[in-house]
Amino acid sequence: MRSAVGKIHGSASSFEFDFVVTNSKAVKRGDYIKVWNEKDGWVLAQVAEILAVDSPKLSEQYKSKEVLIAKARVLGKREEGKLKMPSSPFIPGDSVYTAEDSLIAETLGFAEDGIYIGLLGDTGVKVKLNPNTLVQKHVCILARTGSGKSYTAGVIIEELLDRNVPLLIIDPHGEYVSMKRPGKIRDNEFGVEPRGYAEKIVVYAPPTSPFIDSADRELSLDGINLTAEELIELSGLRSPTAQALLYQALRNLRNYTIADIIEEVEKIKHSGKWTLIGALSKIENSGLFKQKPTDPRTLLVRGKASLIDLRGIEPAYQNLIVSRVISELFELRKRGEVEPGMIVVEEAHNFAPEREKAVATNILRTVASEGRKFGLGLMVITQRPARIDKNVISQCNTQIILKVTNPNDINAIKKGIEGITAEIVEEIKRLPTGTAVVVSPELEVPVVVRIRVRKSMHSEATSITKEEEPQEEREEERKEEKEEKKGFLQRFFRSRRS
Repeated sequence: MRSAVGKIHGSASSFEFDFVVTNSKAVKRGDYIKVWNEKDGWVLAQVAEILAVDSPKLSEQYKSKEVLIAKARVLGKREEGKLKMPSSPFIPGDSVYTAEDSLIAETLGFAEDGIYIGLLGDTGVKVKLNPNTLVQKHVCILARTGSGKSYTAGVIIEELLDRNVPLLIIDPHGEYVSMKRPGKIRDNEFGVEPRGYAEKIVVYAPPTSPFIDSADRELSLDGINLTAEELIELSGLRSPTAQALLYQALRNLRNYTIADIIEEVEKIKHSGKWTLIGALSKIENSGLFKQKPTDPRTLLVRGKASLIDLRGIEPAYQNLIVSRVISELFELRKRGEVEPGMIVVEEAHNFAPEREKAVATNILRTVASEGRKFGLGLMVITQRPARIDKNVISQCNTQIILKVTNPNDINAIKKGIEGITAEIVEEIKRLPTGTAVVVSPELEVPVVVRIRVRKSMHSEATSITKEEEPQEEREEERKEEKEEKKGFLQRFFRSRRS
């Protein structure tokens, strides 16, 4: 038995209690402690806050000039697979002890053979999540730029590859290509060995990519039956006349290629058709569309990750690729023609934005709401929670939240995720780099996790310590924070006048 670190003081219930800290070096905020309950045995609790108090009586009783009172939140005990709160209150004067790793892991419900994402707070307890829940019920990773979101996603990708889960990775900045190589692990506190995933990761790039020579395979589409919305997005056509002519041409076609559309437009007797024909010809000659396109069945294969490297590709073409590829995989999965697996979408706010419409939005919403029925999971990663479609985020049952400080992003997290308390929000704001709050149906309470080191190489361009926020996004964040402060001051002075 470990020596006691405190004694329960004052009134105590079965949900919370205060205790006088008798060993200040052994207790800090966030620590897990245990207390014996006469009816329920050992019960796990967590230190929520520690206060220094001025109490001559307690100073004399505990023979210490400085008296610390810790406030503890009771977590409960595991019984028949469920977390149970004690049936009777704790007794003032009872001793408080630091909890053993085994009690913490058992009580919080970490899976023994689960996906190992890191260590619990300052303990040596490995946080392991159920892979079935993670994949089937979707996961989102939310963080400000530079907090380690892509690094964290890489950790989960490693764990899924180790279990041969089929993966499709949408990689707009080539952040995951480096996973082919083993990492450089300096501190092995987390107990992992370096390894690369070259035999498991297949890199695809569009023919027009500046990185096509370093890709393993070319990614091309068939260009059949592109919708008016897709064509308008690709061409950037804003002319109402050109758009009207496009819709007119498509009404006369059923199964068609871009060449068929051009032929149909040429029949129209209108001088505005030449602008449209020029725009369509540019799309046809983009190199993305081939008579023998990439077979989507090759993109979701057991034991492999198909990584679509979209570096250097225009945003409109990125969106079309994401929309078409995921739509085809979703239909194939519904028919059982590809293995169950997971789709990883980096920079998800660009493909399913909250305030505007993108070509890929609808299919991402569909996979988020219906994918679990067909065994198609979704992992969405974003540094702007306020900018991603709420229908997508709300369907993610597991949330991994690293440091977030932007007021609009904080509000989006509070509104969109169940179980996020004011205390957790404050924790999220001050998380160190590489540390996350994890909320999951598999866990009884949100937990703070130090994300483990990667086995594979993390891209130097997006290193946790070197990742830089784009200038446009930095300016946008500053503008939003200024608006938030302005709103606060207006409310403050209104309340003063009233």
